[in-house]
Amino acid sequence: MDSKIKLKTKIEYAGKSYSINSVNGFDLSLKNNFDGKNPIFFNAKQSSITAIQNEEFTGDLMKGGSCNVYTANVDIHCNGTHTECISHINDVQIKIVDVCPNELIPSQLISLKPEKISDTKDSYHVNLTSELVISQKMIADKIKNPVESLIIRTLPNFKFKKSRNYDENPAPFFTSEAIEYINELSIEHLLVDMPSIDKADDGGMLGNHHAFFKKGKTISELLYISNSIKDGFGFLQIQIPNWNLDAAPSRPIFYPM
Repeated sequence: MDSKIKLKTKIEYAGKSYSINSVNGFDLSLKNNFDGKNPIFFNAKQSSITAIQNEEFTGDLMKGGSCNVYTANVDIHCNGTHTECISHINDVQIKIVDVCPNELIPSQLISLKPEKISDTKDSYHVNLTSELVISQKMIADKIKNPVESLIIRTLPNFKFKKSRNYDENPAPFFTSEAIEYINELSIEHLLVDMPSIDKADDGGMLGNHHAFFKKGKTISELLYISNSIKDGFGFLQIQIPNWNLDAAPSRPIFYPM
């Protein structure tokens, strides 16, 4: 007998009715195993855990403790899936708990194969040579109507992303025109499987971040989107801990329609 509780939710959106089964959501986050095999970016250290220990207590069952009590050390932006807001780049009082939605939000998942900047007509705010980018045309070919949230899977979608060192194997990023087009689509929540929507070293400008946050609310980075999930429309829930910071580790759950 299946002991799982299956909840069905009926959603009315844009004049159409949709039904969501609670067990059919796809987790788009990377699991952090604290084993030194997570993706890393920007010369970050791997996430780690340390058992609390003093003269009277050891927080490690393997060392004779009565229970496990760990301190976790995580670089939010560079070790795994996370969601950030405008205070990541601007000195404002808005924090991620203020703008990350609690409710299900309409979302579109698309897959794109980055191309060399020299093969596009787009630009970027610093000089580029042969870097791989996501251009405006690539997005426009996949989606033309306003949508509240956009999830982008880059191709090829190897499992290598789950442990990739992005300093040794640089990731693609968006062109300036691509971000402008995303803003034109009224996208409030942008989710990507890359470590950043900007080039890793753009002189500290973070130009795409500044451009997106003129209209957008959250950016989620370092996702892993399984090949088993088809492109298309669905509903998204971005789960975060109640941390009053510019960003927090996150667990986006996608319910494809």
